[in-house]
Amino acid sequence: MGYIGWMIFGVILLVAEILTPTFFFLWFSIGSFLAGLAAMFSLGIGWQVLVFASSSTLLVLLTRPIAKKLSKGDSPKKMYIDGLVGSMGRVTIEINPVMEKGRVRIEGEDWRAASANGEIIPIDVKVKVVRLEGTLVYVEREIDNNQ
Repeated sequence: MGYIGWMIFGVILLVAEILTPTFFFLWFSIGSFLAGLAAMFSLGIGWQVLVFASSSTLLVLLTRPIAKKLSKGDSPKKMYIDGLVGSMGRVTIEINPVMEKGRVRIEGEDWRAASANGEIIPIDVKVKVVRLEGTLVYVEREIDNNQ
């Protein structure tokens, strides 16, 4: 395979890397570009494949411990979303089950909201998140014990 073939293969792997959430294809893409460089220096196909395989393997092995360290445990965003249940918020757009609209502000972020028990909740009322489905939070009025 000539150097152009290796370069095209490298670009395809780079596109695959962009479309996936991992750093796996990047190293094979770099290996492909290095094999293309070997082809430019008129090395035989055996040497080109050897350059591709060895550089890709070496890059994967050297970066795997770093990747594992960086991806330890759950993602912070997932942990944050799981922690929303039980959080307090304030209604910013009236929660109306009939009109299927409503928004609340929780910890500085705006969320689509629905009433967990079907009641209309007016603006500026303090609410508690009882469950989460996708990007929709189900809330209930917070009972004020100070009265």
